[in-house]
Amino acid sequence: MLTAKYISDRVSAFVKSEIKVYPCNNLRASNIGHPCERYLYLLIKHWDEQKPHDEGLQNIFDFGNSVEEYTIQKLKNSGLEVVTPTVRSWKVENPFITGREDIRIKDPDDGQLYPAEIKGLSPYEWERLNTVEDFYNSKKHYVRAYPSQLLVYCWKFEKEKGFFILTNKLTGELKIIEVPFDWDRADALLKKGERVYAALADPTGKTIPAACEDITVCEKCGLCHLCTAQIERPDMDVDDGELEALIDEKTALKPYVDQHKKLDEEIKKKVGEREKVLAGKYVVTAKTISKQAYTVAARVERRLTVSRL
Repeated sequence: MLTAKYISDRVSAFVKSEIKVYPCNNLRASNIGHPCERYLYLLIKHWDEQKPHDEGLQNIFDFGNSVEEYTIQKLKNSGLEVVTPTVRSWKVENPFITGREDIRIKDPDDGQLYPAEIKGLSPYEWERLNTVEDFYNSKKHYVRAYPSQLLVYCWKFEKEKGFFILTNKLTGELKIIEVPFDWDRADALLKKGERVYAALADPTGKTIPAACEDITVCEKCGLCHLCTAQIERPDMDVDDGELEALIDEKTALKPYVDQHKKLDEEIKKKVGEREKVLAGKYVVTAKTISKQAYTVAARVERRLTVSRL
């Protein structure tokens, strides 16, 4: 019998069937920017022992493919000449890195083809990323790693720049960010690759690259069970459970706080310069208030950062 659960179970089974662990025999443009050199070493040496990703991440991958198709079509409809690489991947030597750019966009003046990388982002992330520096300064390690792909592409094709095509996964809007080639950053990536390959070539297996000290990188690492790094963690008191309950309650209310703030801003924008507006069953009255500047007195504050284990 056709029920909602039957449909849901079929979709879930299909998504799970797509989850696979693929061989990784060398460094790639898509992973060379990872902050943990030990992860890259283990990924090549023990790729078949990595933990498979979950169903949620597989859904993100699947949706990303449809976003890429949508983005390419929109660029073409805009009159841009877009070339999708036909080769499965290309390679560079010393250190050996393989890659495949999403697309190349032709310059209408001189006919040069520039590499471009398409990223489908949440509305929140899409709003925050406006320059290449925003990528480098992101709190998320995988966002900080994104420019590495374009740096490798520019190095491979000897281009002075590449482009990010960012697609808002809620609105479908595109944002284009130019990424100039940065030799210092590219050189650091190449040296990282050399260290990883040197460790892999050690017949004794005793040369292991240093592990990343950022605990947040380790949290979802599919190879953490093979890593012997001892990341120092501060001593912690164990709460009796009340603090967890308060944090859970605050977390549950956060979407409503953000929504309230957003709607408040939209209402102010809609009222504009009008002093009094009749809106159905509401009367909106606006008043302009001048606030005096003041200096905050010196004081000591405690700020808390809450992260999920």
